[in-house]
Amino acid sequence: MAKNKWEQFKDNFSKNFIDFLMIFAAEEKFINKHRHKSSVIKEQDRYGSDQRRSRDKDGNSDER
Repeated sequence: MAKNKWEQFKDNFSKNFIDFLMIFAAEEKFINKHRHKSSVIKEQDRYGSDQRRSRDKDGNSDER
């Protein structure tokens, strides 16, 4: 089936535009995922990591 140049352009443009959007979405996902991770690391640096074991509601620790 013969297509004129305008039809070919529209098909190629549509494909390329969708590819661009998918790359952009992947970059945003990567940035947001690592932004959360880096904020957790900064919080640990500021306050220290919680090394204590979990406590029940009476304040008793799991260590025996």
